[in-house]
Amino acid sequence: MRARTPTANVIIPAYNAAKTIARTVASAVAARQFCIAAGLAADIEIIVVDDCSTDATADVVGAAGSRVRLIRNAVNRGPGFSRNEGVRQSSGGFLFFLDADDVFFPNHIHACLQALLGDDTLGYVFTRLKIDMPMHPDWPPSLDESCPINFCVRRVWHEMIQGFAEEPDFTTYRTEDTLYRACLRRLVKHKKLDVETCEQFVSDGNALDRQREKFANSKATWQSKGIDDGFRMTPQMEEVALARLAHVAKLLGQV
Repeated sequence: MRARTPTANVIIPAYNAAKTIARTVASAVAARQFCIAAGLAADIEIIVVDDCSTDATADVVGAAGSRVRLIRNAVNRGPGFSRNEGVRQSSGGFLFFLDADDVFFPNHIHACLQALLGDDTLGYVFTRLKIDMPMHPDWPPSLDESCPINFCVRRVWHEMIQGFAEEPDFTTYRTEDTLYRACLRRLVKHKKLDVETCEQFVSDGNALDRQREKFANSKATWQSKGIDDGFRMTPQMEEVALARLAHVAKLLGQV
Protein backbone atom coordinates (compact mmCIF):
# COMPACT_ATOMS: atom_id res chain seq x y z
CA MET A 1 0.00 0.00 0.00
CA ARG A 2 1.33 3.44 -0.89
CA ALA A 3 2.02 5.68 2.11
CA ARG A 4 -0.10 8.79 2.43
CA THR A 5 1.66 12.08 1.65
CA PRO A 6 2.27 13.97 4.92
CA THR A 7 0.42 17.27 5.26
CA ALA A 8 1.51 20.34 7.18
CA ASN A 9 0.43 23.91 7.83
CA VAL A 10 2.60 26.93 8.54
CA ILE A 11 0.45 29.38 10.54
CA ILE A 12 1.56 33.03 10.61
CA PRO A 13 -0.42 35.44 12.83
CA ALA A 14 0.02 39.02 11.62
CA TYR A 15 -1.01 42.41 12.94
CA ASN A 16 0.21 45.60 11.23
CA ALA A 17 3.15 43.67 9.85
CA ALA A 18 3.37 45.23 6.39
CA LYS A 19 7.05 46.09 6.87
CA THR A 20 8.14 42.51 7.62
CA ILE A 21 5.51 40.07 6.40
CA ALA A 22 6.92 39.72 2.86
CA ARG A 23 10.27 38.57 4.27
CA THR A 24 8.51 36.18 6.64
CA VAL A 25 6.29 34.63 3.98
CA ALA A 26 9.23 34.33 1.57
CA SER A 27 11.17 32.40 4.21
CA ALA A 28 8.29 29.95 4.69
CA VAL A 29 7.96 29.49 0.92
CA ALA A 30 11.71 28.85 0.64
CA ALA A 31 11.52 26.29 3.46
CA ARG A 32 8.68 24.52 1.68
CA GLN A 33 10.66 24.45 -1.57
CA PHE A 34 13.78 23.18 0.21
CA CYS A 35 11.78 20.35 1.76
CA ILE A 36 10.45 19.20 -1.61
CA ALA A 37 13.85 19.60 -3.32
CA ALA A 38 15.41 17.45 -0.58
CA GLY A 39 13.12 14.61 -1.58
CA LEU A 40 10.55 14.83 1.21
CA ALA A 41 7.27 14.97 -0.69
CA ALA A 42 4.82 16.79 1.59
CA ASP A 43 1.70 18.88 1.09
CA ILE A 44 2.60 22.10 2.95
CA GLU A 45 0.16 25.02 3.12
CA ILE A 46 1.22 28.47 4.33
CA ILE A 47 -1.53 30.47 6.03
CA VAL A 48 -1.36 34.09 7.19
CA VAL A 49 -4.03 35.11 9.70
CA ASP A 50 -4.43 38.89 9.48
CA ASP A 51 -5.60 40.03 12.91
CA CYS A 52 -7.61 43.02 11.68
CA SER A 53 -4.55 45.04 10.63
CA THR A 54 -4.93 48.74 9.87
CA ASP A 55 -1.94 48.86 7.53
CA ALA A 56 -1.21 47.12 4.20
CA THR A 57 -0.50 43.67 5.70
CA ALA A 58 -3.33 41.98 3.77
CA ASP A 59 -2.28 43.63 0.49
CA VAL A 60 1.32 42.45 0.89
CA VAL A 61 0.19 38.91 1.63
CA GLY A 62 -2.23 39.02 -1.30
CA ALA A 63 0.66 39.84 -3.61
CA ALA A 64 2.16 36.43 -2.80
CA GLY A 65 -0.65 34.88 -4.85
CA SER A 66 -1.34 31.17 -4.64
CA ARG A 67 1.78 30.52 -2.56
CA VAL A 68 -0.08 31.55 0.61
CA ARG A 69 -3.67 31.60 1.92
CA LEU A 70 -4.95 34.69 3.72
CA ILE A 71 -7.47 34.50 6.56
CA ARG A 72 -8.79 37.75 8.04
CA ASN A 73 -10.17 38.06 11.56
CA ALA A 74 -13.30 40.19 11.87
CA VAL A 75 -11.93 41.89 14.99
CA ASN A 76 -8.51 42.04 16.61
CA ARG A 77 -8.14 38.97 18.85
CA GLY A 78 -4.39 38.57 19.44
CA PRO A 79 -1.78 35.98 18.42
CA GLY A 80 -3.18 33.10 20.47
CA PHE A 81 -6.58 33.28 18.81
CA SER A 82 -5.00 33.87 15.39
CA ARG A 83 -2.77 30.80 15.63
CA ASN A 84 -5.73 28.70 16.77
CA GLU A 85 -7.91 30.11 13.99
CA GLY A 86 -5.30 29.14 11.40
CA VAL A 87 -5.36 25.62 12.78
CA ARG A 88 -9.17 25.54 12.88
CA GLN A 89 -9.37 26.53 9.22
CA SER A 90 -6.80 23.99 8.03
CA SER A 91 -6.28 20.25 8.15
CA GLY A 92 -2.55 19.51 8.06
CA GLY A 93 -1.33 16.74 10.31
CA PHE A 94 1.79 18.68 11.33
CA LEU A 95 1.72 22.27 12.58
CA PHE A 96 4.38 24.98 12.31
CA PHE A 97 4.00 28.50 13.68
CA LEU A 98 5.90 31.58 12.53
CA ASP A 99 5.59 35.14 13.78
CA ALA A 100 5.19 37.90 11.20
CA ASP A 101 8.54 39.56 11.97
CA ASP A 102 10.67 36.38 12.15
CA VAL A 103 11.96 33.86 9.59
CA PHE A 104 12.46 30.18 8.95
CA PHE A 105 15.77 29.13 7.48
CA PRO A 106 15.39 26.87 4.42
CA ASN A 107 16.15 23.73 6.44
CA HIS A 108 13.46 24.22 9.12
CA ILE A 109 10.46 22.36 7.73
CA HIS A 110 12.57 19.54 6.33
CA ALA A 111 14.51 18.95 9.57
CA CYS A 112 11.36 18.87 11.70
CA LEU A 113 9.26 16.69 9.40
CA GLN A 114 12.11 14.26 8.80
CA ALA A 115 12.53 13.76 12.56
CA LEU A 116 8.80 13.33 13.24
CA LEU A 117 8.18 11.02 10.29
CA GLY A 118 11.12 8.91 11.42
CA ASP A 119 9.80 8.39 14.97
CA ASP A 120 6.06 8.02 15.57
CA THR A 121 6.58 8.22 19.35
CA LEU A 122 7.56 11.89 19.16
CA GLY A 123 4.77 14.42 19.71
CA TYR A 124 6.87 17.39 18.66
CA VAL A 125 10.42 18.43 17.89
CA PHE A 126 12.17 21.75 18.25
CA THR A 127 15.41 23.29 17.06
CA ARG A 128 17.96 25.94 18.00
CA LEU A 129 17.13 29.59 17.41
CA LYS A 130 19.29 32.38 16.13
CA ILE A 131 18.53 35.47 18.21
CA ASP A 132 19.07 38.94 16.76
CA MET A 133 20.59 40.51 19.92
CA PRO A 134 23.51 40.07 22.34
CA MET A 135 22.57 37.60 25.05
CA HIS A 136 24.11 35.95 28.12
CA PRO A 137 24.72 32.23 27.40
CA ASP A 138 22.29 31.24 30.17
CA TRP A 139 19.30 32.20 28.02
CA PRO A 140 19.36 30.59 24.54
CA PRO A 141 18.45 27.07 25.78
CA SER A 142 15.46 28.50 27.68
CA LEU A 143 14.27 30.39 24.63
CA ASP A 144 14.61 27.26 22.50
CA GLU A 145 12.22 25.57 24.97
CA SER A 146 9.53 28.29 24.90
CA CYS A 147 9.63 30.13 21.57
CA PRO A 148 6.54 29.95 19.30
CA ILE A 149 8.43 29.52 16.01
CA ASN A 150 11.14 26.85 16.28
CA PHE A 151 9.05 23.70 16.62
CA CYS A 152 6.67 21.39 14.81
CA VAL A 153 3.86 19.58 16.62
CA ARG A 154 1.47 16.87 15.52
CA ARG A 155 -2.04 18.37 15.23
CA VAL A 156 -3.49 15.85 17.66
CA TRP A 157 -1.38 17.22 20.52
CA HIS A 158 -2.26 20.83 19.72
CA GLU A 159 -5.89 19.82 20.04
CA MET A 160 -5.30 17.75 23.17
CA ILE A 161 -3.88 20.76 25.06
CA GLN A 162 -6.69 22.99 23.72
CA GLY A 163 -4.43 25.16 21.58
CA PHE A 164 -3.03 28.52 22.61
CA ALA A 165 -4.63 30.56 25.37
CA GLU A 166 -6.90 33.24 23.86
CA GLU A 167 -7.86 35.21 26.98
CA PRO A 168 -7.24 39.00 26.87
CA ASP A 169 -4.47 39.09 29.49
CA PHE A 170 -2.39 36.61 27.50
CA THR A 171 -2.78 38.87 24.49
CA THR A 172 -1.64 41.87 26.53
CA TYR A 173 1.44 40.24 28.05
CA ARG A 174 2.23 37.82 25.20
CA THR A 175 2.76 34.69 27.31
CA GLU A 176 0.39 32.32 25.52
CA ASP A 177 3.32 30.66 23.74
CA THR A 178 5.16 29.92 27.01
CA LEU A 179 2.09 28.19 28.49
CA TYR A 180 1.53 26.27 25.25
CA ARG A 181 5.05 24.86 25.22
CA ALA A 182 4.90 24.09 28.97
CA CYS A 183 1.79 21.97 28.40
CA LEU A 184 3.38 20.11 25.50
CA ARG A 185 6.58 19.40 27.47
CA ARG A 186 4.57 17.77 30.24
CA LEU A 187 2.30 15.76 27.98
CA VAL A 188 4.26 14.25 25.11
CA LYS A 189 7.63 12.84 24.20
CA HIS A 190 9.73 15.41 22.36
CA LYS A 191 13.21 15.95 21.05
CA LYS A 192 15.54 18.87 20.49
CA LEU A 193 17.30 18.86 17.13
CA ASP A 194 20.81 20.26 17.36
CA VAL A 195 20.49 22.47 14.31
CA GLU A 196 19.74 26.19 13.91
CA THR A 197 16.67 26.63 11.72
CA CYS A 198 14.95 29.93 12.60
CA GLU A 199 15.77 33.53 13.44
CA GLN A 200 13.90 35.74 15.87
CA PHE A 201 14.32 39.49 15.40
CA VAL A 202 14.08 42.39 17.81
CA SER A 203 11.46 45.04 17.07
CA ASP A 204 10.07 47.87 19.16
CA GLY A 205 7.95 46.51 21.98
CA ASN A 206 8.22 42.81 21.13
CA ALA A 207 9.17 40.13 23.66
CA LEU A 208 12.90 40.37 22.94
CA ASP A 209 12.86 44.16 23.18
CA ARG A 210 11.05 44.08 26.53
CA GLN A 211 13.64 41.71 27.95
CA ARG A 212 16.90 43.31 26.74
CA GLU A 213 18.22 43.97 30.25
CA LYS A 214 17.19 40.55 31.50
CA PHE A 215 18.90 38.72 28.64
CA ALA A 216 22.08 40.76 29.02
CA ASN A 217 22.57 39.31 32.52
CA SER A 218 22.94 35.79 33.88
CA LYS A 219 19.86 34.14 35.32
CA ALA A 220 21.33 34.50 38.82
CA THR A 221 21.95 38.23 38.35
CA TRP A 222 18.50 38.75 36.87
CA GLN A 223 16.89 37.12 39.89
CA SER A 224 19.09 38.83 42.47
CA LYS A 225 18.58 42.29 40.98
CA GLY A 226 14.87 41.82 40.42
CA ILE A 227 15.14 43.07 36.84
CA ASP A 228 11.68 43.80 35.40
CA ASP A 229 11.19 41.79 32.22
CA GLY A 230 7.76 43.25 31.44
CA PHE A 231 5.78 40.09 32.08
CA ARG A 232 2.98 39.81 34.61
CA MET A 233 0.90 36.97 36.02
CA THR A 234 -2.58 38.39 36.37
CA PRO A 235 -5.40 36.55 38.18
CA GLN A 236 -6.93 35.67 34.81
CA MET A 237 -3.65 34.27 33.52
CA GLU A 238 -3.05 32.29 36.69
CA GLU A 239 -6.54 30.80 36.55
CA VAL A 240 -6.13 29.77 32.91
CA ALA A 241 -2.62 28.39 33.45
CA LEU A 242 -3.70 26.30 36.43
CA ALA A 243 -6.69 24.96 34.48
CA ARG A 244 -4.55 24.07 31.46
CA LEU A 245 -1.91 22.31 33.57
CA ALA A 246 -4.63 20.45 35.49
CA HIS A 247 -6.08 19.35 32.13
CA VAL A 248 -2.68 18.00 31.11
CA ALA A 249 -2.31 16.20 34.44
CA LYS A 250 -5.70 14.58 33.88
CA LEU A 251 -4.67 13.45 30.41
CA LEU A 252 -1.59 11.87 31.99
CA GLY A 253 -3.75 10.09 34.57
CA GLN A 254 -2.20 12.02 37.45
CA VAL A 255 -5.51 13.20 38.93
